[in-house]
Amino acid sequence: MKKMKNAVSILLVVVMMFMLVACAGNGNNAEDAASGENTDATEAMSPLTISGFVAEPNDYQKKMIELFEEEYPDLKVETVIADTNAREQVLKTAISAGDPPNIGFYWGTRVSTFYENDMLLDLREYFTEEELSLFDEAMMEPCLGPNGEVFAIPLSTVYFTTFYNKDMMEEYGFEIPETWADMTAIFERLKEDGIMGFSTNSASMQDCLYGITYAELEARVGKDTAYGIANGDVSVLPGTPAGEIIRECIELVQGWYDAGYWYPGEAGINTTQDDGNAGFAQERVLFNFNFSGALATLEGLCDFEIGSFMKPTSESGMVSYENIEPDVYFIPANATQEQINSSIAFLKLGLQQEVQQAIVDSNNVPSIMSYEFSNMSENLEEIMSKFDGGGLQAGLNPTRTSSEMQTFIKTVIFAGPLSGTMSIDDALNEMEALRLAANN
Repeated sequence: MKKMKNAVSILLVVVMMFMLVACAGNGNNAEDAASGENTDATEAMSPLTISGFVAEPNDYQKKMIELFEEEYPDLKVETVIADTNAREQVLKTAISAGDPPNIGFYWGTRVSTFYENDMLLDLREYFTEEELSLFDEAMMEPCLGPNGEVFAIPLSTVYFTTFYNKDMMEEYGFEIPETWADMTAIFERLKEDGIMGFSTNSASMQDCLYGITYAELEARVGKDTAYGIANGDVSVLPGTPAGEIIRECIELVQGWYDAGYWYPGEAGINTTQDDGNAGFAQERVLFNFNFSGALATLEGLCDFEIGSFMKPTSESGMVSYENIEPDVYFIPANATQEQINSSIAFLKLGLQQEVQQAIVDSNNVPSIMSYEFSNMSENLEEIMSKFDGGGLQAGLNPTRTSSEMQTFIKTVIFAGPLSGTMSIDDALNEMEALRLAANN
């Protein structure tokens, strides 16, 4: 009997020792997971689906995909392409349906419409402060939530600018116009020789011209007015300070249109990107209001030297402001852990100088400007130099307010009044209605 008790006691000791070892092992695993050490859970990765492209991936995006597939040869990358106007709805529908892509790709100033609906993962725990500090501060601004959340990562950016034919400018002896009057005088002189003043994509990018309002709103109404309008906080009704500034800018552009300075003439308000670029390349116009990312396309089309400058203002000495629009990548809040692991591995590739160099090589502005880049074109260097002037800010464009506002600013704000389908008062009232609807 005593031997049996001793045996039972020994057995209990063995069991207790086994349990202690097991508990200790579990504790270490929990610490490993918290500290980011590899575990079975964190090692699991899914194939990568990126949604939000409007065309085949560009060169720097292909570089990231190539690097990812080299590092993870068993994981293929699929890109989902959608129409420009439908991409937001495609992304939101997939997330709402519980079938999100690993990564969403979209405009930075529209990201808020996702995180305000609890659709995005906060990335702070996946990136160190040192890593996040590498990105340009202005490009990060639209990626941040109200409490410091990091809801997206920028990789490159564009802003609206004015390209010009350097050879033609030199031939005529023109200086870069600083004021509206300067630019109008150039248009008048060109018309004498049958050359139109400017071309632009008015079919789907009238916010490029709308950028002429920013400097006026900031200087003549008050600091941060442009941002307030973009955020839906400032009224633009006829008779309000902001509304009257926008009216004045529409009237300016209407005067240019009516005088025949806008390529290709009467149909200017329906010009596509390709048509606007063609008119510029064929030297039928001097200026091309465009987004900076069009530089590579224009360099391929044009046989002349290209320059760029910020839009002129109503008076000399005013700061010319322009909205920057970062291309950003985000992870849906309802992505699986396997999707998250793959996504983070992909996004971290964007920190590499090799990828940032690929962005520069494609004639786009990189999100990490502190790297030393090689073989940068003079045109891109000129475009990037404008970041030192304080006039480039994210979030000035009211397309961020709502999808409906985006459509209005991109396709109607100038075309409506200029075509006679609505008055300027009608346009301002419509813009105000969209602002109020977005706030309700």
